Amino acid sequence: MDGSGSVELQAMPADPDLVSRRSPVPPSGTVAFLFSDIEGSTARWEAGRDAMQSAVHRHDTLMRSAIEAHRGYVFKTVGDAFCATFARARDALEAALYAQRTLAAVDWSAVKGLRVRMAIHVGDADERSGDYFGPAVNRVARLLATGHGGQVLLSAIAAELIEGTLEPEIALRPLGVFRLKDLTTPERVYQLIAPGLQSEFKALRSLDAVPNNLPRQSTSFIGRGDDIDCIKELQRSAPLVTIAGTGGVGKTRLALQVAAELLDDMDGGAWFVNLAPVADPAIVAGTIAAVLGVSQHVDRPPLDALLDYLKDRRLLLVFDNCEHVVAEAARIAAAILECASQVTILATSREALNVGGERVYRVSPLPDRESLRLFVERAQTASPGFSLDDSNDAKVAEICGHLDGIALAIELAASRLRTHSLDDLSRRIEERFRVLRGGDRAAQPRHQTLWALIDWSYELLDDTDRSFFRHLAVFTGGFTLAAAAAVCENDALDEWAALDLLSSLVDKSLVVADAGEAPHRYHLLESIQRYARERVDKSGESRWLSQCHAEFFSGLAGAAYAEWDIAPGPGWLAALRPELDNFRSALAATLERDRDGALGAQMAADVVPIFMRLSLLREAIGWCEKALESRPTVDRAIEARLRYGLSMLYNNQMDLRKALENVERSVALYRQTNDARGLTRALSQLAQQYGRQARYGEAAALAIEALARARETGDRRLLAATLQRCAFSLGADDIETARAQFAESVALFRDLGRDDETGRALLWWADSESVAGCFARAIDLSNEALQIVGPAEKPFVLSNAAGYGLALGDYERAAGIVREAFALAAGISHPILTSLAIAYLAVLANRSDPLGAARLFGYARARLGELDWQPVASDARIQDDLVDSLRRSLDERELQACFAEGAGWPEEQALAQAAAV
Repeated sequence: MDGSGSVELQAMPADPDLVSRRSPVPPSGTVAFLFSDIEGSTARWEAGRDAMQSAVHRHDTLMRSAIEAHRGYVFKTVGDAFCATFARARDALEAALYAQRTLAAVDWSAVKGLRVRMAIHVGDADERSGDYFGPAVNRVARLLATGHGGQVLLSAIAAELIEGTLEPEIALRPLGVFRLKDLTTPERVYQLIAPGLQSEFKALRSLDAVPNNLPRQSTSFIGRGDDIDCIKELQRSAPLVTIAGTGGVGKTRLALQVAAELLDDMDGGAWFVNLAPVADPAIVAGTIAAVLGVSQHVDRPPLDALLDYLKDRRLLLVFDNCEHVVAEAARIAAAILECASQVTILATSREALNVGGERVYRVSPLPDRESLRLFVERAQTASPGFSLDDSNDAKVAEICGHLDGIALAIELAASRLRTHSLDDLSRRIEERFRVLRGGDRAAQPRHQTLWALIDWSYELLDDTDRSFFRHLAVFTGGFTLAAAAAVCENDALDEWAALDLLSSLVDKSLVVADAGEAPHRYHLLESIQRYARERVDKSGESRWLSQCHAEFFSGLAGAAYAEWDIAPGPGWLAALRPELDNFRSALAATLERDRDGALGAQMAADVVPIFMRLSLLREAIGWCEKALESRPTVDRAIEARLRYGLSMLYNNQMDLRKALENVERSVALYRQTNDARGLTRALSQLAQQYGRQARYGEAAALAIEALARARETGDRRLLAATLQRCAFSLGADDIETARAQFAESVALFRDLGRDDETGRALLWWADSESVAGCFARAIDLSNEALQIVGPAEKPFVLSNAAGYGLALGDYERAAGIVREAFALAAGISHPILTSLAIAYLAVLANRSDPLGAARLFGYARARLGELDWQPVASDARIQDDLVDSLRRSLDERELQACFAEGAGWPEEQALAQAAAV
C-alpha cells in the first residue's frame, strides 16, 4: 500500500498555538487510536531508577506534546504507556511520525537507549467520562504488543483510510496477516516507512511466531488486566498454576489470554488441552499426548510416552476443565513437573489439583466496571445500535448487579437485546431472580445464579427450540449441522430447519458457532451442556437420544470405512478428526453400557482406520477387544473385520504374535462370509505374517489365492495393496517374483495418484531387497521413497536406509542418515526406532571409542529385547559384525561389563550419550 497523492504528510512541530489545535473534547463514534509504550522499560527501571525516572518524564512530555500538537486526546496513561484518540487516522499517523523522530533525536544513553513502539487502529468505541471501551480498544492494545521499539504498526482499516494521502518518500509496508494475542480475527498489519525511522525489525510477536494451538475466539477479551498480571507472575515463579472459580466466571477465556501473553517466554509453544469431553480418566494422558502429536503405542502407557516427549522441552500446557477428572489430572501434572523441569502448567478447575508446588488463583466475579464493559460490548454485537448513555447506564448497571459479575451470565443477558428492550430485560431478570435474593445473599452459591440464568433463558424458548436445545447435550466435542439435524428430533429434521433452530440458539448465546471451521461446527459451553443434560435426564429421553447419537455416528464411521476401503481422499482424515470424541461417546454408550452391542461392534470395526491414522493404536485395540467381549455371539462378518483390524493394529505395534493370531482367525471367519474384499485383504495380511516367520511355502499359497481374488475384483487399488503384501511375504525365497510384484504394485499406485501408498510400497520393497542382501538396491528404493512419503513415514524410511548403509559398510554416507534417523525417532518417542538408531550409532562410535560403543549397544540390545523385536537380515548382519569387531578390541570380561552397564542406563542417559556420537 505505497500510495501517493496531493496531500503531503507533515511532521508538525509543537508551538505556542498548541492549545488551539488540541481536540477540545474527546472524539466519539468512529475514532483513531494511537497506543504507545517503551520497550524493555522494566529492565531499565531495575538498572537505574533515578536515570529512568528522568528519562520517562522527558518521554512523557514529548509524547503528550506530539499527540496534542496533532489534535489528539490522551485519555489514559499507564506507567510509560500512552493511550490517545484522534478524529482522523491521518492525524494519528502524523503524531506517531513526529513522536518517533523527536524521540530518536534525544540522547538516551543514561538509560542505555530508549525505544518506543506504537500502534494505530480505527474503530467504533464508547466514550464514558473520558475513557473508552469496546473491541477497538482491545484490538489496538494487542496490535501494539506485537511490535518492537521504534516501530509504528497500523491495522488494515487504519492503513486503508490513510492510503493515497502520503507523500512519495513515506509508505505503508504490508507485513502480512497475523493472529494477535486477543485470539480473535487475524489482522493484516502494516508498518510506517519514512525517512528518519528504522525500517527493518525482527518478526512481529504474534501468535504465529511460536507454535501453539490456542483456539481462535469469536469475541474480544474484556478486562481482567489485574488477573492476567497476577497469573503471569505466578506462572513465572511456579510450575503449576490453577485458575479456580465457579462455572461461567470466565476461567477458560482467562487462561487462554494468559497463555497468549506468555507465548514469547515459551520456545516450545503453548498447548491447549480441553478435558471437558473426556469422560474416562484413563484417557486423559492419551488426550494430552494427542494434542502434542506424541505417538502412542500399545506396549507402553501413554503417560510414559508423554513424559519422554516433554522432558527436554520448554512449553506451556493449559489443562482446561479438570474438575471431573481432577484426580487423574493431578497425577499427570505431578508426573510432568517431576520429570520435565522446563514445562509449566496452567489449569482451570472448580477446585485445586492439590499437587506439590501448585499455586491457586481464585477468579472472582467481574468488578462492576468490567461487568459493564462486557455487557456493552456483547450488547452491541447483539444489537448494533445499542450504546451506553446517561439514559440507560443505571439500568445496565442494575442488570449487571443482578448477574453477580458472572461473565457467561452477562453474555447471555446481553444477547437477549436482539429480541427484548432493555426495560423488558431488566424486568424479566428481576422477576426471575427474586427468589435467589431472599435470605442470606452470601449463602447463595454463585453457580446458582448462573444456573438460574440458563434456566431463565431456557424458559424463554418455545417448545421446538427447547426440545432441540435439550437434545444437543448428547454431542461431545462439538457437532455439525448434519449431525444436529439427524440426531436431535424424533423425526429427523431437514438441514434448513435445523439451521434455523441452531441460528436461533446461537443468537441467544446458548450455542457457540466455532469460528473458522469447515464444515461449520457448533458446541455448547460446559455449564450450558450440563444444564441441558440434566433437562434430558428429567425428560426421560436419555436412552432414546443416546441411541440416535450412536446410530448417526455409526453411519458416519461406516461411510468413512467405505471410503477408506476404496480410495480415501486427501481430506478424509481431516473431516473425521473433529468427531473423535463423538465416536468415543457412541462406542461407550453401545459397548460399555451394553445398550446395543451389535451396533457398537460394527462401529468399533469401522473406526479402526481412523484411530490408526491418528496413532491411537492402544485405544483402538481396546475398543475392538471390548466389542469382541461384549456379546458372546458377535456376527461373523463383523468379527472377521474386528480380527482383521486387530491384526493391523498389532502389526503396527510390532506385536507379531497377536497380529498373526488375529489374522488367522480373520481368514477363517471371512471364508464363512460373502465379503470377497475382506477375505482378499486378510489373505494377503496372513501371507505377510507367514513370510515374516520364513514360512515361505504357506505364504506363497496364500499369496496366489489373494492375488487371484484381487484381480477378479477389478479394483486396481486393492490389487496394488495385495501385490505389495504378497511380494513382501516372499522374502529372499523368490526375490525375482517379489521384484515383479513390487514393480506392478508401485506402478498401479502411481497411476492412481496415491503418493502415500506408493512411498509405502517402495519402503516394503527396499526391506525385501535387504533381506536378499541387495543393500545398494534397498538404498536406492529408500531414497526414492523419501521423495514422496509424508512426515509420519519418514522416520521409518530413514531408519531402514541407515541400516542398509551400515550393512553395506558405507559408513561415511550412512553417518548423516543415522543421526537424522535418531533425531526423528527420539522426537516422536518411538521405542523401537530409537533403540535401533542407538544401535546404529554404536557402530559409528566403535570406530574411535569401542568402550562407548559397547555401552550404547548394550542399552539398545536390552531395550529391543524387552520390546520382543526380531531383527531383519540387515540388522542381524550389522549387530553380528559389531559384536565381532568389539571382541577384537576388548576382552570378553570387559565387553560384557560394558554391555551390562549400558543395559542399566536410564533412557535420558542413553539419549544423551547417543546424541554425542
